[in-house]
Amino acid sequence: MSELTTYQHHYEAFGLNILSDMLLPELPVHAGTDLSPLALHIAASNHEDWPPLVANEHSTPSLQMALGDWRLELEGIGWFRAYAGETLSYERWDDSVSDRDLRTFLVTSGLAALLIQRGALVLQGTTVVRDGQAVMLLGAPASGKSTLACCLQQEGWKLLSSELSVINEQGLVLPGLQQLKLWHDSAASLGLNWAQMPLVRRGLKRYALLPPEAEVSSQAAPLEMIYIISRRNNRKDAQESEIQTRRLERQAVALLRLRNNAYQPRVYRAMDQEANLFLQVSALARRVPIYSLQLSDGVKPMQQALEKVDLLAPSSLEAKPTVELDASAEAQEEAR
Repeated sequence: MSELTTYQHHYEAFGLNILSDMLLPELPVHAGTDLSPLALHIAASNHEDWPPLVANEHSTPSLQMALGDWRLELEGIGWFRAYAGETLSYERWDDSVSDRDLRTFLVTSGLAALLIQRGALVLQGTTVVRDGQAVMLLGAPASGKSTLACCLQQEGWKLLSSELSVINEQGLVLPGLQQLKLWHDSAASLGLNWAQMPLVRRGLKRYALLPPEAEVSSQAAPLEMIYIISRRNNRKDAQESEIQTRRLERQAVALLRLRNNAYQPRVYRAMDQEANLFLQVSALARRVPIYSLQLSDGVKPMQQALEKVDLLAPSSLEAKPTVELDASAEAQEEAR
C-alpha cells in the first residue's frame, strides 16, 4: 500500500508536501502524486508510546521541548508532538474532541514547530497578494490581521497565508493556511453569513472563512513590504476613517519588531534556532521595507479607509506629522 493511500490526504503548503490521515481543509490540496520534496507526515498516535523526553529550560508545564522534539498537552483537547521536522503526531483527549478542535493546533502550533525544526523563518502574520505582489500583516493575536485581510479581499486582494507566514531564501512568501478566523462582531459587520460558517473551536464565537468564500492564491509571491499592526485606543480616533502608517527607518528597531513577531520565539530557542532566526530577520529587515500601521477601530471605518489607500503605495497612508505614540513605542523597542 502506497503512502498516499495510507494517509488519504495530500497537501502542499509552506513549500512542503504534507501527508495526513485527517482532512485539513485549511491547507491547499496537492493535486499530483509527486512526494518531492520529502513529505511531512501527520497521523494519530498514542502519546504513551512516545519515548521519554528530557525537557530543556525553555519548556513550560504544558509545552515540553528538547532539541528536535516539541510536545504540547492541552487538557480537554489532546496531545501533540512535532519531531525532527518530519512528523506531527496527535492524540485526542477523548472521543468528545472533534477533528475541528484538533486541527486548530495541528495546522498552527504543530506545523510551526515542524517548520522551525527545519530552519524556516516563520512569522506570526497573514500575507495577502495582488498582481503577484505580497504584503505581510504582522501583529499580536486579535490585532485585526484577519479582519483587515477580509476587507482587502473586497479591494481585489487574495489570501496567500494566514496566521503563519513563511519566507524562503529567495524572498518569496509561500502559500500556507487558507483560512481567516473572524470573531462574531467582525463577521457580522462584514456582512458574512456567520451562522453558516464553521466554528474555529467549540465554545468560541469565532468563525472560519475558507475557500471558495475566501479568495486565495496558491502561488508563491515576492514580499514587497511588511506592516506591523496596532489599533487606535481612544474613542475619537476610533471614529476616523483613516489608516496611518510610518516607516521604521532604524534597522535595529525594524529587526527587533520582526524578531518579536516570530511565531513562538520560545520554540526557536528550544530548537537551537535563535541564531538562525536573528540572521534571517536581519536579512529580511535589510531587504524589505517595514512600516507600523495604525488601523481604524471598527470594520466600517476600515472599509472606508481602504477605498482611499493602497498598501503597495505606503505614501498613500502617510501618518500625520506628530505621532507621539509610535515614537514612544519605537523607543521601547530599542530599550529591549
